[in-house]
Amino acid sequence: MRHMNRLWYIFFAALLLVILSCEKPKDPAIGYDHVITVVCDDENWMACEPILNETLGKVFKTPRTETLYSFQRIDPGDLPLNIKNKTLLIISQLEVSSEITGQVRSMLPDTTITRIREKRGAYYHRKDAYAQGQALIIILGKNYSDLQNRLKLNQDEIFKFVERKMYERNTAFVYRSGEQFELARKYFDQYGYYLRMMHDYVEIENAPKKKLVWLGRDFPYRWLTVSWETPDDSTELETQLTSLLKDTFGHRLGDVQLNESYLQSESFWFKEYSAIKYYGLWESKKEVKGGPFIAYGFYEPVKDRLYLLSGIIHAPEKEKIPYLRQMETIFRTFDTKAYKPK
Repeated sequence: MRHMNRLWYIFFAALLLVILSCEKPKDPAIGYDHVITVVCDDENWMACEPILNETLGKVFKTPRTETLYSFQRIDPGDLPLNIKNKTLLIISQLEVSSEITGQVRSMLPDTTITRIREKRGAYYHRKDAYAQGQALIIILGKNYSDLQNRLKLNQDEIFKFVERKMYERNTAFVYRSGEQFELARKYFDQYGYYLRMMHDYVEIENAPKKKLVWLGRDFPYRWLTVSWETPDDSTELETQLTSLLKDTFGHRLGDVQLNESYLQSESFWFKEYSAIKYYGLWESKKEVKGGPFIAYGFYEPVKDRLYLLSGIIHAPEKEKIPYLRQMETIFRTFDTKAYKPK
């Protein structure tokens, strides 16, 4: 009998563990990928906005001015209605009694708030906090200066966190209607690189002699290209990549050229590659047509090649940043090691 009772206790404990672990799946996060919902009072926002604009609010010409992310401030009382938004940023002073601090204290354990208070530069971030795909960031400081210091210390880390969640959501969005596995396989077999292709892109040109693959789609008008070159050990890598960029846009793509007055570049890590991101404006040599472009240039040692992944947009009267981010989402599937359909 004691043996049977013990078995029942074990069974009941296991059943309880299963029930407690079966949490209801969270709903998908809502809203626009490029909008950050902000809960913050006016004075704290005046202190923090300039720092946030250095990364999340970076300005681009598309050719009209657009920001990488835009900030949508809401009243603290509206937080429950926006709790499932894709990116949620809360900024508050711990020493000031307000509706915001009250909300934060209901969201975070006392131990977490104590840790943030006592550790220099600490802040709180969590993925999928209230919705699947969400990025939640909470910045708490003792005063204006403390808030600014915490943001300055962590702005790059916060930017990477928001970007990572954005690309996860964007990947699901870009390939929600399927993808072209046969086309991806074709390029891997022919050239040795893998790139997940959206379902509605069509091949415009496949030119081995030009070392170019060119695809496109309409509504809005988008082109995606892959071009490559053999590296030259006698010349600096950045010089070679810039030369590949200008040759691609000035020669290989025919009527398309860069407006060099707006050409910008920055170094970054693309997977395991030390890469250069180029961005600016393109224009047609024959028509009154143009728009923004984005390109990743890098050296890939497996094939011993310089690669340029580039995308251009022509979408009059539309916001361009979301389309550029979709291009970058496709870029980030690039690989040369294996063909690996999802």
